[in-house]
Amino acid sequence: MSLLEKEWYIEAPWGRIAIIAWGNCTDPPVLLCHGSIDSAVSFRPLVSLLPKNFYYIALDLPGNGKSDRFLPGLMVSVFDLVYSLHAVVTHFRWNKFIYIGHSSGAYLGKLYNLCYPDEIDRLVDLDAINFTAIEPENFTLWYRTCFTEFFENYEKFNAPKGKAPRIKWTEALKTLRENRPTLSAEQASAVLERLTEPAGEGHIRYTYDLRMKRLMAPAYSPEHIRRLYTNVKTPILSIVSKESLDAQLFRNTTFLLDETQYPAKNLRYREIIGGHDAHISSPENIATFVGQFLLFGLEGLDNKAKL
Repeated sequence: MSLLEKEWYIEAPWGRIAIIAWGNCTDPPVLLCHGSIDSAVSFRPLVSLLPKNFYYIALDLPGNGKSDRFLPGLMVSVFDLVYSLHAVVTHFRWNKFIYIGHSSGAYLGKLYNLCYPDEIDRLVDLDAINFTAIEPENFTLWYRTCFTEFFENYEKFNAPKGKAPRIKWTEALKTLRENRPTLSAEQASAVLERLTEPAGEGHIRYTYDLRMKRLMAPAYSPEHIRRLYTNVKTPILSIVSKESLDAQLFRNTTFLLDETQYPAKNLRYREIIGGHDAHISSPENIATFVGQFLLFGLEGLDNKAKL
């Protein structure tokens, strides 16, 4: 049985946030958040395999997908995006909800959990790699990447989407599949459609906000990050792909994957075969773990053998 899918917009102070929902609104809510330069549609394959007795809400973050951008001019910070999550939670009047985030979306979920404690009932991290762990000797590089490059390319980062260059659909699809090689042609097309608009004569233009590529994130040391994120009590399921591990994408924050580092013993770690986009390309490798966690929490994972 497939879940009923609906799509609409909710209002935020700066504009509209695009929403895709699956299931019955009377069921317990699950908020899903995509990663950098992506959209809500990336969760379709995974949601189709998850338990049907939850209400799944995925958003397009501001400046991504069909959501409006933040007002032009200023840099966008990760805390601005955290507030966009709060706008969704406030709209639906949730007191408690489950959170599933992919990549930087998982990072935002962890930040949300710190900023709005006791709201997230369970937290699912899917390849959560963007924690901006900065050693002191790399502080100058962090500043240049976050600030100097933004202001040196101010007009580019603040250009309206109507000024984005035109590109052929076939070329854009080829580039996307090269950057995200585990996606099938059909999956890549669904992702690309949400990030572009027609520009005539078989051409498209990207609609995402370029500032999403230069988000301002705090320059926390690895030790600061460890203390922040391992001392929460929220039950956490962290699923990591083998390819990301092999690429050493967690080299500065491996402690976040270590169950022994959490005093409340609230982390369960699972490694899966696949790449960074496994929730799209091979959701069957993820769905069993996530489903057990949604239904039964940490106990469900402890009583379920690894696949």
